[in-house]
Amino acid sequence: MTDDKVRIARLWDAASPRVTRRSMLRTMAFFALAAQGAAACGVGAAPSGSTSGPATGVKASNLKQEPKLNFYNWTDYIAPDTLSGFKTATGIEVTYDNFSTNDEMEAKIASGSAGYDLVVPSDNFLRRFLRSGLVQPLDHELLPNLKNLEKRFADADYDQGNEYSVPWAWGTTGLAYSKSQIGGEVTGFSAFDLPNADKRCTILDEARDGLALGLLKLGHDPNTTDAEQISDAADFLLSLKKKLGQITSDVIEPLTSGQVRLAQAYSGDAFQAREANADVAYAIPTEGGMSYVDVLCIPKDAPHAENAHRFMDYVLGAEVGAALSNAVRYGSPNAAAKPMIEKELLEDPLVYPSDDQLKKLPFTKDLGGDVEAKYADAWTRVKTG
Repeated sequence: MTDDKVRIARLWDAASPRVTRRSMLRTMAFFALAAQGAAACGVGAAPSGSTSGPATGVKASNLKQEPKLNFYNWTDYIAPDTLSGFKTATGIEVTYDNFSTNDEMEAKIASGSAGYDLVVPSDNFLRRFLRSGLVQPLDHELLPNLKNLEKRFADADYDQGNEYSVPWAWGTTGLAYSKSQIGGEVTGFSAFDLPNADKRCTILDEARDGLALGLLKLGHDPNTTDAEQISDAADFLLSLKKKLGQITSDVIEPLTSGQVRLAQAYSGDAFQAREANADVAYAIPTEGGMSYVDVLCIPKDAPHAENAHRFMDYVLGAEVGAALSNAVRYGSPNAAAKPMIEKELLEDPLVYPSDDQLKKLPFTKDLGGDVEAKYADAWTRVKTG
């Protein structure tokens, strides 16, 4: 159990909602970058040639010739034996650190001194990284297991041909809740109005995901570029904030322990909580949600780029990919792994939504630096208002 999760659990006894110091630091770090505008870390069209297909002529090598790998991943987002299995297979020792939001991770990578070889941004943040020149192209000669990917993830518009990234897992945003404690039906965002949810509910600590809740609730496109709609979504969240216990992306332990009764959550986190406590359930809101892919990519200054490729190829293996999906409870991009993924998981429509549901679960679009700045400003209002 991380110190942050223990701290979050303790906060629920407070008379009024508070923001943890670490959460505030994450917010400050992100918006320090956002304030620099598109020139520093803007979101816009990918660099010329960055989505034209597989990298050619790229030869990955280690700047430091040593059996080490520095890996920076989301909290609670790996199988128990992934790292130990990789060390057994390759002799490479992994230093493993965790983050809780894309913003936190971006701030560290953008600093240029983090020393990580692998990071796991969400697909929309990969585009930010490409725009800022923060990641390096992949050497496909070191990734023979790329052939195991489903076509959907080999031809994805965020990185066609996997020139810069390899998908780790994919999922949706929705509502996780306690069936016994919530005191009503949970089918959409009106669940935040239930009396039993008051001060025992959370929304995600991510600007685009959090604001998407407000946009969807108001009937707007969660990828809108309309400044007035973005502002309206922030106003809605400021009103909703009076009912929240916390704005956080760390929800597994609070849901499992019953500290949280309702949470906007990433699907895999909800399913991990459900594995630990059968009272936890997950719903795709009637208003809709978001789909996302988290991807492995290599920072431009990675000291062990070749070792990073070896890890990527390792997790693209069928057995390792299946074990990862079975552990984290997210959808797998690995077609070769499907025969070894638990049948219950494969047949769960909340993990693999129908085509009709997917129409209401769009990916986060690349909206350009100017629009992203509007989202950043709106999220600042929500977090500090």
